[in-house]
Amino acid sequence: MAETDPGSPEPSQNPDPAKPADGLKVVPELDLSRGERSRTAAVARALEPTRALVERWRLTPDGRVRDAEAGEVDRVVAASMHMWPILAAVLGPAAPLIPLVLWLAFRSRSPLIDDHGREVVNAILTLLILLCVPCLGWVVLLAWVPVQLVSLVRGAVAGGSGELFRYPAILRAVP
Repeated sequence: MAETDPGSPEPSQNPDPAKPADGLKVVPELDLSRGERSRTAAVARALEPTRALVERWRLTPDGRVRDAEAGEVDRVVAASMHMWPILAAVLGPAAPLIPLVLWLAFRSRSPLIDDHGREVVNAILTLLILLCVPCLGWVVLLAWVPVQLVSLVRGAVAGGSGELFRYPAILRAVP
């Protein structure tokens, strides 16, 4: 049997209980009676942005997610981004740039505008990709365009009421 050094601790004993033998540090539980409220406050401050975002969105009884803090301007901008095909009659090929400009200009203002802008930009990118693929893409467009026209109206209504909306059958190129 090998002899152990009398000054070294036995293998089952750990000289520092806050630092286990495998090198991982154990975080002691917070004891509010010993004045560790500042650590609790720091954790609460770190979680505040996440909590604020979660509290901003509300689930309606019909199962839709609504932005409880969206203002009138936020809802109008979110709804108008979906109506870009109407502008195509006036602006022609430049019409898809309108939702992109609105999204880039207003996305930091509200999470509702950011979400609707991403959806519209993804739908436009899907349309452009389908237009660029000859034959197969054009055949797919025959079924895709009517679905997207209905979705544009549904997206505008959802944006106007402050609800989230997802387009069906689009590529999510902009996460």
